[in-house]
Amino acid sequence: MSYLQFPRLIFSGRFQADPSTVNNDPEHFDTSRFQPNYDQAGQPIPGTPYMSNGWWNPKGTGAWRFKDCIVQQVQYADGTSCADASVDPVVGMEINSVVDRVEGKLVDLDPEQQMVSAIWGFQVFLGSKNGALGFGGDYAVASFGDIWFRYPQGKPDSFFGAFYQSVIEMTKQITGTAQSQFLRELQASIGTGRKLSIKFNVDGYVDDTTQPDFTFGRITGAIGACQDHEPHQFVAGRRLLANPPASPTSWALNTAYALIDNHTLQIDLGNSMPTLSAGGDLVNFGAGQISPLFVATQDTSGNAVVLGQVPVTNAQWYATTAGILSFPLTAAQKRLVVARPLSLIQQNPLAPNTVLANEAANGEFVRADQFVFRFNPVQQQTATLYATRFGVPMKAATISFLMDSTLMIQQQQQGPIPGPVAGTPTSAVTFPGATVNPKGGFQVKTNAQGVATIAIQATNPGNPRGYIDGQVYGVAYQLGKTPPAISSIQNPSLILNLLVFQQYVAPDRPTWIADVQPIFQQYADLYPIMRRIVDLSNYGNVVQHKSILINVFSTPESNPNYMPVTRDLSAPKREMLLQWLRDPIYMDIASVDQLKTALQTAIELEHATIPAYLTALYSIQAGTNGQVASLIRGIVIEEMLHMALVCNILISIGGSPAIGKQGFVPTYPGSLPGGLRSDLTVTLKKCSIEQIRDVFMSIEMPDEQLIAHMRWLDPKLDAKMRQNEANGDTDTLEYAQYTIGWFYDQIATALTYLSKAGQITFGNEGNQVDEWHGTGKLIKIKSLADALWAIKEIKEQGEGSGPKDPTDGDTEEGEHYDELAHYYKFSEIVEGRQLIKGEDGGYAYTGPRIPFNPDEVWPMVDNPSLVAYPPGSRAEILSQQFAQSYLAMLLSLNETFNGNPANLRNSIGAMYSLGLQAADLMQTPSGFNDGTTAGPKFKVNYSAM
Repeated sequence: MSYLQFPRLIFSGRFQADPSTVNNDPEHFDTSRFQPNYDQAGQPIPGTPYMSNGWWNPKGTGAWRFKDCIVQQVQYADGTSCADASVDPVVGMEINSVVDRVEGKLVDLDPEQQMVSAIWGFQVFLGSKNGALGFGGDYAVASFGDIWFRYPQGKPDSFFGAFYQSVIEMTKQITGTAQSQFLRELQASIGTGRKLSIKFNVDGYVDDTTQPDFTFGRITGAIGACQDHEPHQFVAGRRLLANPPASPTSWALNTAYALIDNHTLQIDLGNSMPTLSAGGDLVNFGAGQISPLFVATQDTSGNAVVLGQVPVTNAQWYATTAGILSFPLTAAQKRLVVARPLSLIQQNPLAPNTVLANEAANGEFVRADQFVFRFNPVQQQTATLYATRFGVPMKAATISFLMDSTLMIQQQQQGPIPGPVAGTPTSAVTFPGATVNPKGGFQVKTNAQGVATIAIQATNPGNPRGYIDGQVYGVAYQLGKTPPAISSIQNPSLILNLLVFQQYVAPDRPTWIADVQPIFQQYADLYPIMRRIVDLSNYGNVVQHKSILINVFSTPESNPNYMPVTRDLSAPKREMLLQWLRDPIYMDIASVDQLKTALQTAIELEHATIPAYLTALYSIQAGTNGQVASLIRGIVIEEMLHMALVCNILISIGGSPAIGKQGFVPTYPGSLPGGLRSDLTVTLKKCSIEQIRDVFMSIEMPDEQLIAHMRWLDPKLDAKMRQNEANGDTDTLEYAQYTIGWFYDQIATALTYLSKAGQITFGNEGNQVDEWHGTGKLIKIKSLADALWAIKEIKEQGEGSGPKDPTDGDTEEGEHYDELAHYYKFSEIVEGRQLIKGEDGGYAYTGPRIPFNPDEVWPMVDNPSLVAYPPGSRAEILSQQFAQSYLAMLLSLNETFNGNPANLRNSIGAMYSLGLQAADLMQTPSGFNDGTTAGPKFKVNYSAM
């Protein structure tokens, strides 16, 4: 029994599929190349088949749901039907009206196999979940089948059509049999079983963001009985394959499925008929100049024998039938049908019949039930295949298999930059127990019921794709002793699709730096919608939300609350993340490698402030706001000093700074490198009191003030700390873990521990830099004391010497500079006066005025890193030129700190020259006709290099 047999119900309505399209492009998985514009909606790239930015729905939630799906008619066991709710109350009832759980999720197998997308965590109910009439339960995970260009004149993704077939594993048994004949018969059909068969067709998807029904499409489907011995994801009956169109203007069909149910031919054309528009009327065979369409078989001489005509096929017919037709057969017709192929033909008295689709001449058909598999090596799973001849199980039939990853290789390039190679190494996939085929590949035989199984074992593929975990493979198959030719099967639902994760062994104590951040950063990039809940790239934010994350990572993989929604995370990595969330360690202070990583992060952290500060500085018009510009310029130079000090520390212990590498320039707006400061988003905006107060001062905020600020932001945190204080516990370490100062304390602790343990020494002075011409001192790191002094210098120049001392603590030959720390320099701008020390030793903003005139600032567009300037405009040209020059400056610094210290002057000079380009940018209209000017992007698109 299946949906294609009586009794069954027919429903139709709408569906919503809301995928995040950032991850449609394999190249976007490369964290080092990820661009901030990838989380913005894109447009077709002229002259190419590709989309820009994050494609058409980067903020997608992954949600899958039915909408306004209504039962159109029921068909009883005797073949009669009812479309009258007063006769059978099932008619007119809603399908999937569940409101007490999260919606299902649409899931690709892999960025290099997106043509077998599955629905996870979905439920299907007839009527309300607790109603007295209906049924419902969990939709078993299944991928769509037979995807095709249903409306070829359309565009992606609106021109596609496909079907989903699976089973409903009932958690609510059939109720209301007394009121509904259909429900009584359905219950009798399943007996003591707990499954129903469901199949639905999807087409007419709206991917145009300007339309009110964006992300919605049309759906028609059927529900019937299911028996456990049957396949769940297709009908093991008869298959009619579509023939190529006779001419470019002829209509082409798609695959159709049929079976003989007693003396009735049931044929499903739900995913077979082309449409005249996306989600519109079907091609009306028999109307106008289009010849009518018939279902036929053959007589003993091979002549066509018509079994019935396909009726008028418009949208209304499709909605009320789901494309399923039933033709009663005479005894003579049945004798022909059970031994001869079926076909769909157009009859024209003036020309020979046109065959649009036909069954194989020998009636043979083989298909795997589950055809998508995920492996955590070493793991073995089994694929089950069903073979029929004219709808009857084929016993002792040979099925031949061959590794063929053509369909994955075809998807390596979804955008301008190709992704990594798919399908290698093939040695990671074997078939234990299968017979080696002398003609290549493997083979198995079906049993008496026409069923064959093949064991698939996956071992570790290694990391052949680098930034994409594991590897994706295809396994082609066909009936007979000859394996299919390479690339001969282009229907992804007719091969076995395998995703084999890299084998992974979790460390005893995973850390953020080494283990968690690389995974979470990729998810933060690919699923920008997650930032509304938790910023996975931000350590502090993750720790704040660890209870939520523990909950979602602990749910079953099929649960709609499971995260990540794409199921592209191996089980061992998921367990590692759970382990870490229960004890979120930032770094292992006993690990030299993690110390070097932390120092590289510190270099990136110090650099991350520079583009923000420079943008504000560049936006000040020449000759205006002089004191403000001088303060910001001095802070930028000191940030360069901090970078240099950390570089020297890293060099001294044997590391090599990586400046200007892919990913070195962070995303703006975004978090600071290292995942610190959960409350802070760094933006690129013109100079303003708001930008300095809300962003710059927040970056440099001293620990004590930051903790007070966070307590104000988070009442729960404040209550907890009040309770701790009442109990005499004043340790703020738990809350200071969000701060930059805490991060440097971790580095200092690691340096001390590893030095005393003899695991690191300090030296390599020849590659260090000590030339400096600004405030503060740049020294070579020759000892632990030097390294700890450098860290103290960095902290105090940023946030001050202590809670009551806003100076940076710099002295030379016993003289105190009284140079203010960055936080207090910025606060002077905000307060509009200099901060001076009074006679009582305290500090107050009572010094000379520091005027700021916002009218003397260029009206730069906010966050130019996200802006897509008009193609070919001067703003676009100058913006790209600036980004290239900024990269040149970073690469010059990289040379300076990797063996050529004398190059520092060239690096500083390159930085100053950027100001000239920025001045030109700031005076160039953005091209948006809103009064704004262009601004610097800083980040080069490495993909275009």
